[in-house]
Amino acid sequence: MIKKIYNRLKLLFKTDVLKTLYWNYKCAVSKRMHFFIYANSIIQIADSAKLDIKKGTLEVNKSHFGIKRKDYCSELRLDEHAHLLVGNNFSLYQGASIYVAQNARLVLKGNGFINTQSQIECYNYIEIGANTIISDNVRIQDSDIHYIKNEGGCKKNNTAPIRIGDHVWIGLNVIILKGVTIGDGSVIGAGSVVTKNIPANSLVVGNPAVVIKRNISWE
Repeated sequence: MIKKIYNRLKLLFKTDVLKTLYWNYKCAVSKRMHFFIYANSIIQIADSAKLDIKKGTLEVNKSHFGIKRKDYCSELRLDEHAHLLVGNNFSLYQGASIYVAQNARLVLKGNGFINTQSQIECYNYIEIGANTIISDNVRIQDSDIHYIKNEGGCKKNNTAPIRIGDHVWIGLNVIILKGVTIGDGSVIGAGSVVTKNIPANSLVVGNPAVVIKRNISWE
């Protein structure tokens, strides 16, 4: 018990202490501190938004191996009635950002991270499974932002949920677009653009991403 308290205090004093204390209090995360904010972080959480950390910690703008880049800034923004659910430990490394729009819901099952300069933009619903890792410069976005009209003037639906399974490895510079489901245990190769569903335990590459190997495993 004493060791756990010591480790929690040690972690606290590596952060932007005032900002960490303020947002833990304002969001009423729990009786114990679960939300750790490092220097160069921008936090914007609407009064009606909900940050729900079930277990473990959420860390924002965490540095790699203790190496701090002062030019990197992480953002966590939750609009009105947005909901961010964190199931277990999750880290935003330096420069990574998360945005949850009004009435949208983002579920991070935990024991994973989003790496440097990567972005998650949630306008509808995004779910990212446990033990999933997201490499540098990745973009996950469940909306086209703008509407596209057909010849009859009807608008195409510009949002659709994204579901990413457990133990998925998302490589450098990947883009994952709306309406996609990625099965458990899959690997998304560097530079891929994912526009269609990916079966479990698949290796995919390319733009658009295609399956090149099945029944894989990784560690």
